[in-house]
Amino acid sequence: MITRFEVGRIGGVPIFLDMILVLILVLFSHQYFTSGDRQLMSAGILIVIGILVSILLHELGHMLAARIWKVGTDEIEIGGLGGVARFSSSLPRSVLAQTVIYLAGPAANLLLWKGFEALTLEAWALGKPMLGIALASLAGINMWLMLFNLLPSFPLDGGRTLEAWLSPVLGYAWAIRIVAGLGLLVTALVVWMALPTNIWLLLVALALFQTNWAALDSVGGFTGRGR
Repeated sequence: MITRFEVGRIGGVPIFLDMILVLILVLFSHQYFTSGDRQLMSAGILIVIGILVSILLHELGHMLAARIWKVGTDEIEIGGLGGVARFSSSLPRSVLAQTVIYLAGPAANLLLWKGFEALTLEAWALGKPMLGIALASLAGINMWLMLFNLLPSFPLDGGRTLEAWLSPVLGYAWAIRIVAGLGLLVTALVVWMALPTNIWLLLVALALFQTNWAALDSVGGFTGRGR
């Protein structure tokens, strides 16, 4: 079943949206849509759209930073458990370039976090508490998106940045081992936070485990035997 659709282009780059992510967001904000209150339902719609836009702007941050070093982007996909910008060529070997490109995404979330906080105060000042609640939720979500993406784990921006810094010093294989090992610890932390009922975080933990385990296996595990 095809759930991925092109919703537009930005700077010539196609933007794809996986409707499964939209369904997940709606399910996890069901309290808004089942309340029977039109204001709450409107707040729920604003939050879902705001999350999708926040993920898109995160990926656009990567895309724009990559263009500084003449690296194009084939497409951006918003789906699964987040978003991904697929570059048309390998990133520069420069640690500075990779750092800027990887951290441009969390930087976008930082700006959105502070921007939504300012809009929240404005909404409360104008006597629009329901709008303020929705905007405050988006501010908090962007804060967590920023912090989560900075964790030292594959495929997160923090993990990729750490790999970029460790590779010139320790070599590619050991950089992968260290980041993947930290990623498995991050996975365990996410599982601990998710239990017993947070299915969303458990799905995130599963994705983190698979990615970090595959990265570790690609360099022969912690010992490198067989490679």
